Amino acid sequence: MSWGRMSWVDGLLFLMSTIWAVNFTLVKIALHDFSPLSFNALRFIIASLTLALLFRMRRESWAVEGEDLGSLIALGILANTIYQVAFIEGLARSRASTAALILATTPMVVALLSAVRGQERVTGRVALGIGLSFLGIVLIVGEDWSRLRAPRALLEDGGPSRETAFGDLLLLVATVCWSFYTIGVKRHVHRYGALKSTLLTMASGTIPLVLISLPALREQSWTMIRPTAWAALFFSALGAIVFCFVAWNYGLKRLGSTRTAIYSNLSPAIALLVAWLGLNERPSPEQLIGATVILLGISLARAREEEAELTIS
Repeated sequence: MSWGRMSWVDGLLFLMSTIWAVNFTLVKIALHDFSPLSFNALRFIIASLTLALLFRMRRESWAVEGEDLGSLIALGILANTIYQVAFIEGLARSRASTAALILATTPMVVALLSAVRGQERVTGRVALGIGLSFLGIVLIVGEDWSRLRAPRALLEDGGPSRETAFGDLLLLVATVCWSFYTIGVKRHVHRYGALKSTLLTMASGTIPLVLISLPALREQSWTMIRPTAWAALFFSALGAIVFCFVAWNYGLKRLGSTRTAIYSNLSPAIALLVAWLGLNERPSPEQLIGATVILLGISLARAREEEAELTIS
C-alpha cells in the first residue's frame, strides 16, 4: 500500500495517536481526585480483564513453554509494575506535555540499547536522530532541573518545582524500562502473538501493581471522586490501553511496522496542544525548541528505517 493512498486503517491509527495524546491530560485531571497508585491499579485491573475477555473470545490456548514463563513474568513486572509506578508517579509531578515528549524518545532508547546489544547497527543518520532526541530532552527538562540548584528561598513555589524535576526523572526511568521491555518481549511476540504476550505480561505485572497499591486503595476517598475523574479512568483503561493496543497491532498487520510507528510520532505534538488547552500548560521557549528537536530526531531515524524497509521490499 503506497503512502499516497490513505485508507480507513490510517484513520484508525490517527485516532490511536490522538487517544494516547489526550490520555496524558485526562490522567492529570483524574489525579486531582485519585491517588496515582489507586488510579493505576484500577485502570490495569479493568484493562487486564478486558484483554482477557477479548483473548477468551478468540478461543486460544493459554499454554506457554516452561522456559518462557519466567521471562514473561519478569517482563510483565518490568513493564506493568516498575514502569507503571514510575510513569504515574512521574506524571503526577510533571507536566502532561513534558511527559508525552519524554516518552516519545522510547524508539531512540530502543535503537541505542539494540546497538549496544549488537542486535542492530546504528547508521550515522540514526545516531544523529538519537543525539537530537536526547538534546531535546535536555532542553525540555533542563529548566526544571536547573531550579533544583537554586536556593529554596529563590523558588517561587518552593517544593513543587523540585517535585517537577523528580517527576521528570521518574519519566526517564519509565522510558528506559519500557525500552528494555520492548527489546525483551520481541521473541515472545513472534512465538505467541502480540495479544497473548501482552495479556500474559500485563497480568504478571498487574498482580504486584495492585499489591503495591493496596494502601493507596484503602486510603482513597471514594466518595470525593467526581464523575469526570471516573470517566477519565475508564477512558484511560479502555481507550489508551485496550483500544490503542488493538489498533496498533492491527496497523502492524495491515500497514507494516514503519508506517504504523510513524503515527505514534503524532502524539507528542497533539499532547502539547491538548495540555495547553486543557491544563493551561503554556510551553516555555526552551520546551518548544526541545519538542521540535525531539520530533526532528525521531523523523530522521524513522526516515532511515523507511528507506531500509522500501529497499528490502
